[in-house]
Amino acid sequence: MKSASGPLRPYQVLATIVGLNLIFVFTAAIAQRATDDTSWWNQHEGLILAIDQIHGLLFMILLVLIALLATRNKWAPWFTISTMLLATIPFVSFWAERRTTRKVHGSVG
Repeated sequence: MKSASGPLRPYQVLATIVGLNLIFVFTAAIAQRATDDTSWWNQHEGLILAIDQIHGLLFMILLVLIALLATRNKWAPWFTISTMLLATIPFVSFWAERRTTRKVHGSVG
């Protein structure tokens, strides 16, 4: 029998990576608009675009892991959807990961 928390550890790791990356992507978007063309942010637009695209790919994988956790743990649809939505908000995504971990371990209703 498969453990209900099977994809939990990969979810935790990826949620942390995606959360940190989300902060970088938001920072870069703001910095590119707030600074002139000679700033680091604007001179490395290609690098930032690549990081942004990797972030998008990792986020899609994160959504799959959330769906797997939801299926294995029989989450209510509202919890699954809220977990996915909270992962899109800088800093709040870290709280959402902890909430999900507690849910899998049975500490959240």
